[in-house]
Amino acid sequence: MKVTVLLKNDHETVKSLFDRFDKGSARNQNGKKELFNEIQRELLIHSQMELEIFYPALAATSSARATELVATAQREHEAVEKLLHELNAMSPTDKSFESRVHELREDVNRHIQMEEEEIFDEARKNLPEFRLEELGLEMEDRRKILSMLAA
Repeated sequence: MKVTVLLKNDHETVKSLFDRFDKGSARNQNGKKELFNEIQRELLIHSQMELEIFYPALAATSSARATELVATAQREHEAVEKLLHELNAMSPTDKSFESRVHELREDVNRHIQMEEEEIFDEARKNLPEFRLEELGLEMEDRRKILSMLAA
């Protein structure tokens, strides 16, 4: 599976988790915390795979635009991870918990949009098809390891 397809699937998974959170699927505090933990797990695994595999491969191309986009994406990852850390330290009963999760969702959606509209396009322009496939396979293997470690 091409890396862009794999990452797009990840994006859909995370969006679905945020939708469940917003729709109140987790009505009680424990449910909210469990759903947040699931969102956090998905985001951290996704982020680590991108930072270890996809971004370095894209930044290694001769494209100055790719290097610039990767730098922006890495800053966005840092901001999301900081917010995840803050949320992880909060109780779901905290008055600002839900608004901070909403803020997280907005940040993640902005990142997804930039990635799908700009970074993926840059990857398709600068990486051959076979490399996009290889990166997808590398990331699938890495996900298995990260998922076992996160379990």
